[in-house]
Amino acid sequence: MSELAASLIFLVSGFFSGILIGMLGIGGGLVFVPLLYFTLPLLGIPDSTLAYYTIGTSLFTGAMAVTNSSILHIKAKNFIKKPAIFISLGSLFTASITPFFVVKVESKTLEIIFASVLFIVLISMLFESDKRKWLVLSNPLSEKYYLPLGLFVGIFSAFIGLGGGVIYLPALMNLFLVEARKAVGTSSIIAAVTMLTATVSYLFQSANSVMPTGALGFIVLAAAIPLGIGAIIGSFIGVKLTLKSSSRVIKKVFAGILIIAIIRILFNIG
Repeated sequence: MSELAASLIFLVSGFFSGILIGMLGIGGGLVFVPLLYFTLPLLGIPDSTLAYYTIGTSLFTGAMAVTNSSILHIKAKNFIKKPAIFISLGSLFTASITPFFVVKVESKTLEIIFASVLFIVLISMLFESDKRKWLVLSNPLSEKYYLPLGLFVGIFSAFIGLGGGVIYLPALMNLFLVEARKAVGTSSIIAAVTMLTATVSYLFQSANSVMPTGALGFIVLAAAIPLGIGAIIGSFIGVKLTLKSSSRVIKKVFAGILIIAIIRILFNIG
């Protein structure tokens, strides 16, 4: 594959991912990770280190897009300050140190746990009614759980290359009872902090083998930059869709994204 063709694929893929990022407050890893697993070998990334370059590049790219998305939500005042601050503090801590253990720790068990969590969230999304039935609390959790949530999700984000929005968004809506649009904006801010923090840590990692051309740490810039540019452009559209969409529409779109995430993780485990 020529560099131009690869760049175009990354640019277009990033654009459509950016729409989802802006609309759902996720980091984009749900699309970036499987795409990078397929395309990075075409750029000369060896199989022995493919997973780490995929995670690092996904986080870098997602950080570019979701940061832009979070800025747009902040300007639109579509967020809630307390969860944005305290959940971000938790994720900042764990997302900064976890990457240094990724290359040493077997992640299959974590992926199984993560897939299980996503499945539970999916069920709650698909079967939730306006009366807030199973897995949707009648009263919001205490604010003291903001920090533990950030600590918990920061670990998974750094291990799997996702921004954490796939957990932040439903947690804010179902456990803390934040209105869907506000939850998307708040999740965007937290995901931005999580991905930026983990990205910095991956910049200081290095493979034992020779580093591929154009790579910085475990980040392949030839893929990350066009993906990021496309995602930033797409995120403008996604944010506008969020501000105009009903809570029901946002939840249905998110449920579809969860199905994709679960399938990707299960195939990866297999």
